[in-house]
Amino acid sequence: MGKLRSVLKRILNPSRDSHREQKLRQLQRRLMYWKESILGGGRLREAILIKLLEQHYNSKFRRQWVLSEEPPHFFDQRIGFFQFAFCQKDYGPYAFFRGFYNSEILHQGDRLLDIGCGDGFFTRRFFAERCVHIDAIDIEPGAIKAAITYNSAPNITYHLLDAVKQPFPNDIYDVIVWDGAMGHFSPDTTHLMLQKICQSLAQDGVFVGSESLGIEGSDHLQYFHSLNDLYQIFKPYFKYIELRCANYRIGSGGVIRQEAYWRCANDPRRLKEGHWQEFSTAESTNFKSVEKG
Repeated sequence: MGKLRSVLKRILNPSRDSHREQKLRQLQRRLMYWKESILGGGRLREAILIKLLEQHYNSKFRRQWVLSEEPPHFFDQRIGFFQFAFCQKDYGPYAFFRGFYNSEILHQGDRLLDIGCGDGFFTRRFFAERCVHIDAIDIEPGAIKAAITYNSAPNITYHLLDAVKQPFPNDIYDVIVWDGAMGHFSPDTTHLMLQKICQSLAQDGVFVGSESLGIEGSDHLQYFHSLNDLYQIFKPYFKYIELRCANYRIGSGGVIRQEAYWRCANDPRRLKEGHWQEFSTAESTNFKSVEKG
């Protein structure tokens, strides 16, 4: 009879039991929180780890760019991203603009070609999430080794390949990316590359990329001083050309880089999809959209 009364009491007055259960869940969460704090570490451990990583990446930068007999042909983007995310220096997001601008044009299930992929940071972090397959190519063995080591993914295939002399890995791509490399090619080779790119783009495909403007880089074979310079190069190959630029400081010496970005196509559908909705008639001074007549 006592047990029966207890059961009936719970049924008729469940609030006491539910209050106990709530208190028990709160206690369990609190214990789990302190367990996570002990195992995962707090602010002190985080500060120590960040300091160790800062020393590691600063040392790596000195070894690669100051102490090596020949500077590398690609930048380890993990160094830059660590500086952006954790260091107290003024290191803005501008070096990553090309990844954001290029990824805006992607559709789910795209096939993409990344020419001059470097360490694969942008390939993996900005493009791989939407693409069904990516061919990422570079002529530098060290770049491909770093890309496979740090930025591999099931839908990315890295190729050690000369983009000028060898055919692209596949015939057709929805998006072709050529970032920060055009200045390293001669004008004649650039036109050869643009011919190959046009032949490898799908009907509604888009060619995107970026390049610095002005005199920058002692190993450049050509320089571009304005958006119009780039427009004249793309004009024979693409009917729809969009260009924009951004200025930002690089390093601690106050050097200002002017970076140009482009989107080119012979079908305007994707370019229109990539536009932001306009709510003002004011014209932007750093954006130029040109349609070839």
